[in-house]
Amino acid sequence: MKKTLFPALVACLSICSCAIEKSNGNASEPNVIGQWNIVEANGMGTDSTETKPFIQFSDSGMVNGHASVNTFFGQYTLKGDSIFFDQMGATTMMGHDMDVEMAIMTALGQCVTLEIQDSILKAKDHDGNVVMSMKRN
Repeated sequence: MKKTLFPALVACLSICSCAIEKSNGNASEPNVIGQWNIVEANGMGTDSTETKPFIQFSDSGMVNGHASVNTFFGQYTLKGDSIFFDQMGATTMMGHDMDVEMAIMTALGQCVTLEIQDSILKAKDHDGNVVMSMKRN
């Protein structure tokens, strides 16, 4: 089942888009540039993983990261307070932390808004539920 779900999640990443909501209500583009450690995805903590999950946004519009087993990569565009992911891909290895991996990949496909407060970035779904929490590295 996991072998079937993973390609579907990767496909979801290629069409995923997220909107950014700044905690202060300012409509200017938030500063997401840099590396963010993923601390929780869909209620699952990441402390027990062999390789610590992260997502990194570059100033050139590239995004990459590690979802505990596989790496993911692609492009993103910020327009005002919206972020759009494009040409996303991921490696497809199996490993010990596949539950965390699936939670992270699912959360990336579910994100609709991001909220930045201090050094915490929270990705939320359509209903406003937090699907992933990240801390600036």
